[in-house]
Amino acid sequence: MIAPVFLQFKGGLVVSCQANEGTPMNTPEFIAAQAMTVELAGAKAIRAQGIENVTRVVASVKVPVIGLVKSYTSDSDVYITPTVEDVLALEKAGAHIVAVDATQRSRNGGVSLEEFFANVRKVSSIPLLADVDSLENAINAEALGFEAIATTLNGYTDIPSTGLPNVDLVMEISKAIKVPLIAEGGFANPQQVKNAISNGAWAVCVGTAITNPYLLTKHFVNEGL
Repeated sequence: MIAPVFLQFKGGLVVSCQANEGTPMNTPEFIAAQAMTVELAGAKAIRAQGIENVTRVVASVKVPVIGLVKSYTSDSDVYITPTVEDVLALEKAGAHIVAVDATQRSRNGGVSLEEFFANVRKVSSIPLLADVDSLENAINAEALGFEAIATTLNGYTDIPSTGLPNVDLVMEISKAIKVPLIAEGGFANPQQVKNAISNGAWAVCVGTAITNPYLLTKHFVNEGL
């Protein structure tokens, strides 16, 4: 049974509205304005990071909001919504879906993904989006009970990637699971988005190519001048 919130953006574009730390854009007001702008242009869902940003975005748009928290520590490589408390805080902020690292790496304190998922389900029924890096971890996340899968972490862990955007991985995962699959990572033009949808993606999430003028400008400066 597919969670109803995912039906609202089937075949559509999810836009990741985030900003680099230390840039003037990194304020809840700017992130919310960014979200409203891409919604006006046709985005069917928003992905946003940080409790204050999620709170502001939820209050500003009518489309579903995928919330996450990034928390970096020296004890674990898991940084996308690593704790149960993070999930509850995002739910309280109004997120309709919570994205979490669903690789099989241990969280702080040696907590496994299985333990984390079970602990979340003791206190919340909010739909969880599994950010994964591989076919194996996508299959594992679906088996645990995650309501959807995203290829967000492909190329960002020790598991090799064939390059981004990884449409081959999208095809492999879409054939192996029944829950929605959001293709994310390196999508930079409409043809790539269309290709992912035609090869099994439920939706496609685009971030830098739309909402990150800092990284885009750095690319032009470093590669073009």
